[in-house]
Amino acid sequence: MKALPPLAALRAFEAAAGAGSFARAADQLCVTPAAISQQIRQLEQHLDSNLFVRSARGVHLTPAGEGYLTFVRAAFEQLRLGQQQLACQQRPDSITIATYPSVASKWLMPRVLQWMERHPEQEIRVEASHARVDFGRGDIDLCIAFGDQDYPELEQRLLFTDSVSAVASPALLDTLDNPHDLQQLLQLPMIHIDWGSDNRYLPGWQQWLTAAGQGQQPPTPGPRFNLSSMAIEAAVQGKGLLLGQQLLIETELTSGQLIKVSDISLTLEKSYFLVYPRQALDCSLLKGIVERISVKR
Repeated sequence: MKALPPLAALRAFEAAAGAGSFARAADQLCVTPAAISQQIRQLEQHLDSNLFVRSARGVHLTPAGEGYLTFVRAAFEQLRLGQQQLACQQRPDSITIATYPSVASKWLMPRVLQWMERHPEQEIRVEASHARVDFGRGDIDLCIAFGDQDYPELEQRLLFTDSVSAVASPALLDTLDNPHDLQQLLQLPMIHIDWGSDNRYLPGWQQWLTAAGQGQQPPTPGPRFNLSSMAIEAAVQGKGLLLGQQLLIETELTSGQLIKVSDISLTLEKSYFLVYPRQALDCSLLKGIVERISVKR
C-alpha cells in the first residue's frame, strides 16, 4: 500500500479545488501559485492520476479529482473537528470570531459587548480581516462570511440578507433649499464603496438611480472607500449621500446622525452566513454565541 501523500499537497489540492484557480488557492495559503502548481503536480504523480484540467480561465476537477476531493475534505474535516474539541477543552471560556472589518465594528461588536456584560467571566475576541478563514490554523472558532461559496465543507447558518438605502447627515441636508426635492438631492456628492470583485453583489448608485426613475443620470462624483465603515463615517461628517447597508447604519439612524432620504431600498445579492466546524456546538460557550448572533433581523 502506498504511503500517504504530503499534507501540504493535500491542502493545496483542497484549496485549488474550492477556488477553481491555483492563484486564488495560493492567496488563501499564503504561498506562490508556482508552489501550488508544484504540489498539485507531485500529488498527481503520487496518485498516478490527473486531478485537474488546466486552461487559461482557471482549473476544474477531473472525474477522478472530484471523487478524491470527497475523501480529502472528509479527512480534513475530521482533523478540524478534533482540533476544535481540543481548543474547547483548553480554553472553555474564550472564543474567537472572525469577520470583515465593517461588519465587526458596526454589527458584531455591539452584540458581543452585550453578551460580555451578562457573562463577564467569558472572553470573546473579534478578529477583523477580509481573508478567508482557515479553521485548520490559528484559534478561529467562528466566522461571518459574505455568501456561502467559500466554506462548502463547514456548517453554515444564514444570519441576514441586507439591503442598502440612500442616507445623509442632517447637516448636509440643511444645505439644500428643499431636501425633499430629488433633483436637489442628486446634485450632492455620492459616496462610493469599492468591494473589488464583490462589487457586483453590492447595489451601486446607478442601480439606485434607475430604481428612482433617474437611470439616464450618471452618479455624482464623490469620495470612494473600500470599507463600509469608512464610508459611513464620511456620510456622518456630511461628505455626501451614502448607499448604506441597513444593518451597518442602524446605530446612526437611531441616533439621528444619518437620515433616510428615500423609501427606495435595494437588496444585496448575497447573504451573510455564520460558519463553523460541525461539532463546534459541543462547546457550550460556542453554542450560546451562535444562538445569540444567529437571530435573523
